[in-house]
Amino acid sequence: MVPIITSPGRTPYYKRMMIFVDGTNFLVELSKELNVKFRADNPPFKAIALAKSMIDPFFIMPGIVKIRRYWFSSYQGSDQNHDQLAKELRNQGFEPVLFKKRDGREKGVDIALAKEMLVNSFNQNFDIGLLIAGDEDYVGLVTEAKRYGPMIEGAFFAHGLSEKLQVALDQFYDIIEYRAVGM
Repeated sequence: MVPIITSPGRTPYYKRMMIFVDGTNFLVELSKELNVKFRADNPPFKAIALAKSMIDPFFIMPGIVKIRRYWFSSYQGSDQNHDQLAKELRNQGFEPVLFKKRDGREKGVDIALAKEMLVNSFNQNFDIGLLIAGDEDYVGLVTEAKRYGPMIEGAFFAHGLSEKLQVALDQFYDIIEYRAVGM
């Protein structure tokens, strides 16, 4: 007979987290925050690295197991531009979901983010979903995703946040204050 080995205390419960970043929206507001002009559809790689550094503290909270970080955005230019941006996002730890701008318009980013969050909510792939966006268009998504059980939290620049989105979220973090406090 094999002995059963037990340890004192409870087994910790780890919460699984996925992060969903509206990269275009984030970079537009980051540009405003820094008072530095750059195009969100052709960002300098330093902006993506800075975005990562602002998002990382959410992934290193005690008891949180990181599952995946998605980055949804549009890009302008050739397939080579796509490949370079995708490679940089991957190097920064993001799962890139990129859409080429057509006629100067962004199409598909919000829908792709919504689909990914809903599919993962339905399949119970995460306990906490963190939405990095400030757009009021995401209120319905947040409401629907919460029906499947996960907590849906949000982090963004307070100056670029819809009040209705903030109310729909289970918890909101001002990304600047959160980073400054080092929580």
